[in-house]
Amino acid sequence: MVLPGPLLGSARRAILGSAQSVLWGLKSIKGSCHNFCTAVFKDVTYKELKSLLNSRQITLIDVRERWEIVEYGKIPGSVNIPLDEVGEALQMNPKDFKEKYNEVKPSKSDS
Repeated sequence: MVLPGPLLGSARRAILGSAQSVLWGLKSIKGSCHNFCTAVFKDVTYKELKSLLNSRQITLIDVRERWEIVEYGKIPGSVNIPLDEVGEALQMNPKDFKEKYNEVKPSKSDS
């Protein structure tokens, strides 16, 4: 399968660089990571990621903008929180998070 150029860059950012991007975003938005700085950085293959998502061993936060999700598709099993919203989103109470993102809020203990 060949991915369109913009999707490939977005997918790489969302999948392989999301943890680093999210943590950078949290630091730049709020000045700290609010106890969500427990990510272990590791490159994974598509097959490994698919297996991790299917086993529910990880929570994948897709930091692409909503228009990118609409145009290129949602990564199955991921939670979409645009990068500029991550710091605020992870501080929301679970009810407000569910209402805004239509997903269960990741807990601090989630991988």
